Parts: sequence; C-alpha cells; structure tokens
Amino acid sequence: MKYTLILGGAGFIGSNLIHEYVKLNRGVISFNREQPDNGNLDGIRDKVVSITGDLGDSELLRRIFREYEIEEVVHLVSSLLPASPFYDYLKEYDEVTIPTMRLMKIMQENSVRKLIFLSSGGTVYGSYKESGYYNEEDPLRPINYYGLSKCNLEEYIRFEGRKGKIDYLILRASNPFGRFQNLYGKQGLVAVILGKYLSNQEVEIWGDGTVARDYIPIGYLCRSIISLSSMNAWNETFNIGSGVGVSVNEIIKTIEDALDIRLKVRYKEARSIDSDRVVLNIDKLKSFIDVEKIDLGKSILDFYKYIRECENDKR
Repeated sequence: MKYTLILGGAGFIGSNLIHEYVKLNRGVISFNREQPDNGNLDGIRDKVVSITGDLGDSELLRRIFREYEIEEVVHLVSSLLPASPFYDYLKEYDEVTIPTMRLMKIMQENSVRKLIFLSSGGTVYGSYKESGYYNEEDPLRPINYYGLSKCNLEEYIRFEGRKGKIDYLILRASNPFGRFQNLYGKQGLVAVILGKYLSNQEVEIWGDGTVARDYIPIGYLCRSIISLSSMNAWNETFNIGSGVGVSVNEIIKTIEDALDIRLKVRYKEARSIDSDRVVLNIDKLKSFIDVEKIDLGKSILDFYKYIRECENDKR
C-alpha cells in the first residue's frame, strides 16, 4: 500500500486531514512528537499508522521511509503562534526548520518527491497593501516570527524544487475553524470565541475589532489540499481562503446571529504583530479546482452543534 506521511497528524488540521484521506481509502501515517488520546481518530484508528517521534530524529525517519511505501509527505509541524517571541523563533529554527531541510534530503535518498507544506496566508504577506488583498505573486513581508518562520521554509522548499530535487505544493491557508479545534487555546478566533461563550467569559479583542481576515471551515481546507494533490498541481503556491474579508467585529456579529446569543466583549490595546487586513485572493485556486461556496454563519453553527454533541456524549 502507498502511504501519505502526515507530520503533525495529531493536531487540529492533521486529524481532519486524516479523516478525509481515510474516506478515500488512502494509506495514512500520522507522525507526531506525542500521540494524544484526544479521541480525534475514534472510529478510524485501526486504519491509521501512528508513529511517535521527533522530526529531528533522522534515523527514525529513514526507517519509516524504508519500511513504508511513502507517496507524499504533508508537513503541518509548527509550535509558533503569531505572538511568539524571538527565542521561540530560534527554538523553532532548531527543532523544525533545520530538521525539515534534513527531511527533504531523506526524501531524496528514498526517491520520494512529493511534499505538501502548509504555510500561513494570514502572516507571510505582512501588512503593506492598503486594500489588504494579497495574491501568490505579492512580496512576502511578515511582521511576526511565525510568518518569518513559514517564509524561511517556503524559500528552502522552492530552492530544492528549482534544483529538481522535489515536487512541492506550498499552501498559504487563511483561518480554518471546526472539528477537533482547541476552544481554550490562544489561536483560532472562532474557536476561542466559542470557548469563551461556553465558559461564560468575556471575549478579549486586540484593538477596535476592525482587523480583517478570511475564515474557512476545516473541511474546505482539507478537501482543497487533497484536490490539489490529486490533480498533480505540483511546484505551485496557492492561497487557500474564502476570498472574503471579515472583521473581528463582523465575526462576533455572525456568531451572535448564528447561535442567537449575545457575547460579552472587551477591547484591549492593539498589537503591533497583527496585520490590519489580510484577505487572500483565490483566483489561482479557482483556476485549478472547483472551490466550495462558504456560508460562514452556517459553518459556525455546524461547528457549535458538533461541540455540544461532544459535550453530551461525555455526560
């Protein structure tokens, strides 16, 4: 059997992607530093090979490539957040960036060419366009270390691609939300707002709420990844978003209307690490695959219903 090796498969995006691959009867290997018992793979665990290890363990990776027929590698590993400081960036460089460079050499040793790298549409462009509307050809000018780290890996991947050593897909995703997302973390606006509501806490907003991004259901992101891979759109970079800018205030209103609730909101001083407006131009994506239409309110309501169903199952 041929396998897709998913680095970071136990996380929010990875778990959802694994479910999509299993639906297609594809072989999947989930590689993680830890294999949390979070229930994300309930119902399909016997259809997934789970391997615990460190991305920096080159000998373990070589053994995986020897023992399994790897067809493609999906790279989802990152420990940074947009607010991460300089020393976390240095740690990421040692623990993720350099090991990824070695990984590509191991892929070459084993004649595995296909690498899918999930970059960050919300941070790699920075904040220099008045329109806030960015396409894949625009210069990358990140203003936080998370975005800089993604740019570092993008450039190295393209470098190996130019040398003819790998076939890559660089996917600059916007802001996904949905099943398996942490409601009580520091990343993912929709999930964090729902977590605050369910725990009866205030929603804290940096700035005046006019910062705008685009938001996509996690299923949309995963299906887009698989579609691009399946049609052999290699050695390309794609924005994956909705193409529609939504401010934080509009997200709050959308959630309130979809759930028929009222949120407690407190505004705080804006952060310099946040771009004012980043909306992804998805014309290129549309020229390659059929892009799903997104009903933001319905997608958020579906996410909320899933959360409540999970709570009921635990009782």
